[in-house]
Parts: sequence; C-alpha cells; structure tokens
Amino acid sequence: MSRMDHDGATVARSRQERTLFAGEFFRHPIRAGAVTETAADCVGGFLDEVRMAGARTVVELGAGSGAITAELATRLPDSSRLLAVEVSAALTDRLRTRCPEVDVACASAFDLPELVRERGLPPVDLVVCSVPWTLLGEERDRFLGAVRATLSDDGAFSTLLVAHRAREGGVAANRVGCHFADVRAGRVLWGNLPPLRGLHADAG
Repeated sequence: MSRMDHDGATVARSRQERTLFAGEFFRHPIRAGAVTETAADCVGGFLDEVRMAGARTVVELGAGSGAITAELATRLPDSSRLLAVEVSAALTDRLRTRCPEVDVACASAFDLPELVRERGLPPVDLVVCSVPWTLLGEERDRFLGAVRATLSDDGAFSTLLVAHRAREGGVAANRVGCHFADVRAGRVLWGNLPPLRGLHADAG
C-alpha cells in the first residue's frame, strides 16, 4: 500500500469512528456522554496520572471504541489482565476489532461484580472509568458501590470527567469520597471540547 493510500484509509477509518461515536451519542446521550471519542493527548495525560504500578487485574468501564483501551493495553505489563466493558453493541464490535488482545464485555458497568466473578478474576487492582456516572442521578452511588465491590483493599479508581465536574471539593469528588479514600483531581486536559479532568482515588 502506498503512503497516499495508507493516509486515505486512516482518514476514512477516523471518519467512520467519528460517525459511529456521534450516532451513539445522539441515540443515547446520557449513556454515551460525549459526541466524539477522547483525543489522544487527553488519553495520554489522563493515563499519566493513573496508578498502574503493580496492577495485575485492570478493568476499564465505558471503553467506547477503544481510545483509552488501546493506550492502556500498551502501558500495562504483559502479565496484566485487562477487561474492557462497554454497553453499546456497535462500539463493542469496533473495540474488539481495534483491540483483539483485550477481553471485551458488552455489558453494563452495573454488572461489573458479576463479570469479574464469571471470569474467576481476583479482586481488581485498578478500575479506569469514562462512564458519565455524574449524570446517573440516584444511581450514582449504586454505580460507585459496584466499582468499590470489585476492587482489592489496596486498589485504585480513576475516572475521566468533564473538567468542571471533577474539581476537588466538588459534587463528583464528594460522591467518590463516600466510597473511596484520598480523592484527588488531576490537571485539566484541554485537548477535548469540553475539556476533561481525571479524579483519582484509593480503595481504602
């Protein structure tokens, strides 16, 4: 394949992914949470803050079409197990094509404890999350409780949110603090519109 053909194919795939992601947003805006997938520099900035040392069993919630999944898989040791969870069947199909080495489950994040049990996984060391859980209303605590129930006592939770929702001392940080310890906000990631920010916490 020539360079021109390769570049054209890359542009076409990128356009298809944008169309797929936007379609999911307009069908399920709260579930999707964003019109486009997370920009590469935001993914890198977020994962730079995530506590990956010693993480043998890792879960990603709201994996989408794999923007975070693909980079996360390259950063984890070969001995680590990565489970990516995505509720959209269309995005799950794209994710399985993009990251064939990753265990992908088409399921709700609320099903996480059951997914972990079905696979015989030990308590999870790290949960990385881009589910827009702050929009879940009364279900927010059930969601965070399901995440905490899967984590080991020294596990970690990192969630990527719209920046203004992830400030320290804000509503989202306080909700996370009801289930986790040492909640801290990352830096604002300006590569997305709207800008994003990570919230990071320890299990206990």
